[in-house]
Amino acid sequence: MKLTNTSKQLLTFFTHNNYVGYITNSKTTNKILLKIYYDILEAHSFLQNMKSKKKIYNINIKKINTSFEITKPTLFNSKSFPEDIRKYIDEMSYSEITYNFTLFERTFKIIFIVEDESVELKIDTFNKYIDNIIMWLYILNMYSSKECVKTIVVYFYFTSLEKKLPGSNIHVLDARHVNTAFTTTCPKDSEIVIFRKEEWFKVFIHETFHNFGLDFSDMNNINCHHFLLSIFKVNSIVNLFESYTEFWAEIINCCFCSFHLLEKKVGLLEDEFLKNAEIFINFERSYSFFQLVKTLDFMGLDYTNLYSNDSHSKILRDNLYKERTSVLAYYIIKTILLNNYPSFLSWCDKHNYSLIAFKKTTSNQHKFCQFINNHYKKKNMIHNIDNTIQFIKMIKTTKKMRVNTKSFLLSNLRMSICELG
Repeated sequence: MKLTNTSKQLLTFFTHNNYVGYITNSKTTNKILLKIYYDILEAHSFLQNMKSKKKIYNINIKKINTSFEITKPTLFNSKSFPEDIRKYIDEMSYSEITYNFTLFERTFKIIFIVEDESVELKIDTFNKYIDNIIMWLYILNMYSSKECVKTIVVYFYFTSLEKKLPGSNIHVLDARHVNTAFTTTCPKDSEIVIFRKEEWFKVFIHETFHNFGLDFSDMNNINCHHFLLSIFKVNSIVNLFESYTEFWAEIINCCFCSFHLLEKKVGLLEDEFLKNAEIFINFERSYSFFQLVKTLDFMGLDYTNLYSNDSHSKILRDNLYKERTSVLAYYIIKTILLNNYPSFLSWCDKHNYSLIAFKKTTSNQHKFCQFINNHYKKKNMIHNIDNTIQFIKMIKTTKKMRVNTKSFLLSNLRMSICELG
């Protein structure tokens, strides 16, 4: 698999516009990333071995003539979708591809609902998507509880709708601007609904973290949330587990991108993988700062307004900070984690039972909150934000950039820059 054109364009742009200091990974960080590499390598070997022995899945292709023929979730009602996205799905869905298979005593149904009328001509592409999905499910099985998920249906509504800022800040950021999917935590019979093609694999990793119980969304998070709101004094639903999950989704997605860009998939390729991973994670780190500053700027705020005790900052955040979804978790706290990704990878390696599965104790929650408290206004955090503010000001005022490029950079709300397609 290769990077999408949008991902290539963003990577090219941010390669030539470097405003956040680059992190060169230490031996400790590389040792942790190699754990993920060996997991992916093992999953790839498992997939190839399965393919050589038997047919892995059954495929069914269906043409859609009316909206009543579109397969819909059974555990979520139609109001779970943002209204404009629900209408778009009803109007623009033309084909479905369904894959059925069983792995690790779990039954999976993966449904792609797409805008393409001739989807059968692209079946090889969708088969590659399924290969990646199976590889991640193999890794999930290594880390997740056997009690979570016995049957699962995943609905990929591959709409071309992108996450974007509203045209005016009189609108409050909500699911139609920021979110891509929804699911539940650790049920036996489960559904995952992903309603954009944009970032779909990273989002799938994110949702399965919830679904397979790797985060702490099923814990009582009240004390943790109160602690975070004593730092960031804003009106937010917080959902701190979303920051943890999104951090790992982006790191793992970077590792999958790094693996797929290897010239070979066998042999001594650790150094090449690590170099790829270092580059991709640094891109995600820079892009996360870009999205943080841009999102707050849309509200009329800057980062220090969220926590400073001066009267001016208090008035601004009390009147201007508004969200109807996890903006603080996705764009602010996740950036703190990414900015300090070597330290946070080490934190997870030390404090979790396994690398990616959160140790579900109140003490560990508190330690996680303390990690954020120790890093949210470190010198390099503030320095990188200041540099990003200046960079975005330059983009807004320059006349040397194409209008479409400028518009996309200043309006999109995607959370990651690396994407396989």
